[in-house]
Amino acid sequence: MALERNLARWVDAGLINPATADGIRAFEAGRERPTALWAIAGLGLFALGLGIILLVSANWDRIPDGLKLGLHMALLAGAAATHWIARRDARRWLAEGSLFLFSLLTLAGIALQAQVYQLAGPLWHALLLWLALAGPALLLGGATRLTGLQFSAMALFGPLAMAVDTIDRGGPWLLAQGAAMAVPLLLLLLALDRWRLQPAFRAALREAGIVLTLAGASIAHFAWASNITSVQALDNAARLLPLLAVALAGLLLARGGGIPRSLILPVFLGPPVALGLALAIPHPDHMASRLLGIIVYALMWAAVARGASASGWSTLFATAVAAIALRIFIIYVELFGSLAATGGGLVTGGLLLIALAWGWRRIVREERVSP
Repeated sequence: MALERNLARWVDAGLINPATADGIRAFEAGRERPTALWAIAGLGLFALGLGIILLVSANWDRIPDGLKLGLHMALLAGAAATHWIARRDARRWLAEGSLFLFSLLTLAGIALQAQVYQLAGPLWHALLLWLALAGPALLLGGATRLTGLQFSAMALFGPLAMAVDTIDRGGPWLLAQGAAMAVPLLLLLLALDRWRLQPAFRAALREAGIVLTLAGASIAHFAWASNITSVQALDNAARLLPLLAVALAGLLLARGGGIPRSLILPVFLGPPVALGLALAIPHPDHMASRLLGIIVYALMWAAVARGASASGWSTLFATAVAAIALRIFIIYVELFGSLAATGGGLVTGGLLLIALAWGWRRIVREERVSP
């Protein structure tokens, strides 16, 4: 139905002629799949798998530990062998699916080993071990966004859990927490062309790195609305050392390709500078501090918008403009918090949102149509 409506609209607009429309219909008809049949088969397989899981879980304590570990190792070896054979035969999605399964089985194996041998410890121990065991396999064999996003999540969750669990510890733990903060920029470093990763895998790392880097710096700028003491600033400065080291490496290596030149400085330098100003400089919760934070936030996103415009990354440009518009609305809420709960405040806030949305759409549309 949607295809017919689109074809009719395109023919009426003169974009295609009736003969071309007929050709498109014939082509799409040849690609039709028995959706209902596949859905029923999928439900059957899901029910079968769920039934097996329930049977195993109900009798879990009766299964010998050796059988559990042996079966897991067999599944792990089978996933690795399937990936190797599928990659050799150029069966891309089978290779990716088996690699994805291999990674999940690795995590399941860590949990199984802990259960069998009664091991205990913080969650981040298991997550970092998972990254150490399965991460290299994903880097070497990953070829699509599926495994690229999986690796990005693995690289983020383990260090993040470690940083949260050790946030009250000082000394070397400050550097470890800083390494967790540097993970998004590390993903950007891995996304550079010089490492010869698969294009789709590399694209997933690049997108995840940019999103996490800019999101983290945007959230951290709200520290301007809190008191940062000299002791806290000194600790934060130590945490930022790994981040600055990775940022410097990015500035030196990124010119090899993978990230447009116009975005190298905004992405690798802008967020670390914004984080350093917000977290590593003592300041009270005063209006002057909040105003400085807003200026830093706007400058960071303006630099990103300018770099994205110069490189033709329209989605990132639109995101940057939206981030600035959202901050303007937050300023309204901060300044007129009590008024916003009244009818007049709601009307004014609604009009402001409409104006910001209209301005965002106009700016983005002009950017996309400009040569």
